[in-house]
Amino acid sequence: MKMYNVVSKEAVKKMNGVRGKLLTQGQHGILHSFWDAEARFPEQAAEYKNSEHARKINVSVETDEELQELRDRYAAVCGVSLVKDAGFTVFKEPTITCLGIGPIREEDIGEDLRSLPLFK
Repeated sequence: MKMYNVVSKEAVKKMNGVRGKLLTQGQHGILHSFWDAEARFPEQAAEYKNSEHARKINVSVETDEELQELRDRYAAVCGVSLVKDAGFTVFKEPTITCLGIGPIREEDIGEDLRSLPLFK
């Protein structure tokens, strides 16, 4: 079982170097996708919670549109959470920042997600 934090590079360009904000946004994505899984996929959430290896992976996409496509693709098989910052601090307006996916079973991870580059 894995959880993914998928970062939008569009958001990275808008944050003026304040990368700590992005860390917080990723935490929102992971936590909220887990809560979504607890509600919609309780067996997967319990399996992840009780596993010895709580794997979390940070990857990136170029655009917000790609985040939304991934959300739509994976909402049928696991928890998902598209994170939109309210725009009160770092961002000047509400801004989509990342997407939490999971917990997801290995067999449900498509090539679209596997092939994304690690976020650096």
